[in-house]
Amino acid sequence: MSGVARPEILRVLRLARSAVGLTCQQVELLAYLSSWTDLEDWIDEDGEPLCTARNLDIQERFDLGRTRVKELLRGLAEAGWIIHRDSPNGQRYLRRSRGSRKALYGYGIDLSPLSRRYPELAHAAAAQEERRREGRRLHKEVMALARRIYALSETCLEVGLPMTDAKRVALEANRLTQLRGEDRNPEILEPILARLTTLQQELEFAIQAANPVESDPMGSPERPHYTTTKPDHIAYATVGGTGFAGKAHEATRSRSSEPRRATESALKGFRATPTFLLQLVPALRDICQTDRPNEREILDAVALLCNSLGVSTHAWKQAISVLGPYEAAVAVCVIAARHAKGLVKSAGGLLRAMITRHSKGELALDRSLYGLADQIKASASVH
Repeated sequence: MSGVARPEILRVLRLARSAVGLTCQQVELLAYLSSWTDLEDWIDEDGEPLCTARNLDIQERFDLGRTRVKELLRGLAEAGWIIHRDSPNGQRYLRRSRGSRKALYGYGIDLSPLSRRYPELAHAAAAQEERRREGRRLHKEVMALARRIYALSETCLEVGLPMTDAKRVALEANRLTQLRGEDRNPEILEPILARLTTLQQELEFAIQAANPVESDPMGSPERPHYTTTKPDHIAYATVGGTGFAGKAHEATRSRSSEPRRATESALKGFRATPTFLLQLVPALRDICQTDRPNEREILDAVALLCNSLGVSTHAWKQAISVLGPYEAAVAVCVIAARHAKGLVKSAGGLLRAMITRHSKGELALDRSLYGLADQIKASASVH
């Protein structure tokens, strides 16, 4: 006897049921048989948990026939979970000491193998729980990858790739997700995930070939990080210290003799601080590593936000290359704020439209930011 209490043995038995080859009916039968024993029979190393339940009692408890009860008991005995210790006349009974309730002698169904096999059950239960956890993780990755493939297939149409190829990949991704099942089996999910990863890479390579972007859009890590959020030749708008847009006023234009840049910032002087972006998109607070992130941390958080919005990696890199790193992050935040209100159907399509308008010199994010800032300020005044 292992000395483990009966409730703990039954708990581990239920967790390891499928791993040790037991059915639900067999486990419930073992739990019922153990209820005929005393707790001391399991804790005492010299104890003998002996069940004296008759076959008729089992029949009435589980509403089974006499033959089925015999089959269940025989199967448990052959698998080594119980031992039959019936008396010569087939009766089951137990005699205990009046003072200590210790079993003196008896005949019945011996459940001591459950206690002796507890280490085996505990190991199988831990392995089964790890298998379930891995299955849940793989299931989430399969669904996330499938959604990403659907978004990439739409991007293929935006960049002018053949519709038949994008539709073929999307249909195969849908077929694979239908095969994932409901039992979260890692043996089934792992090959599905591998195939979906191949399909994703196929679409990304096709999009990259159709519309290549700058290979180093963020710049070399050896150079200082530079954004054009504060150009010296455009108007500035002030934002309050709390992050709300206050009374915006246009500052005087710089009279510096520095030559005018070829492409102005899409922010048009709006100082979209990280604090303001956190108020604009509250979901960023859960992604950022700190409560007061800097611009670099905002960029990392927005890159993760793109996945939840369905914005492809290609569109995000292209936005960084065309708009600028921080301006691209602000653009995604504007899209996320509108998407939360149900005003955006395709976040990736809107981002590509912004990229196109900026390349033509027609994008003015400051207008959208002023409007969103006023809404934040009005909401704060109401609360």
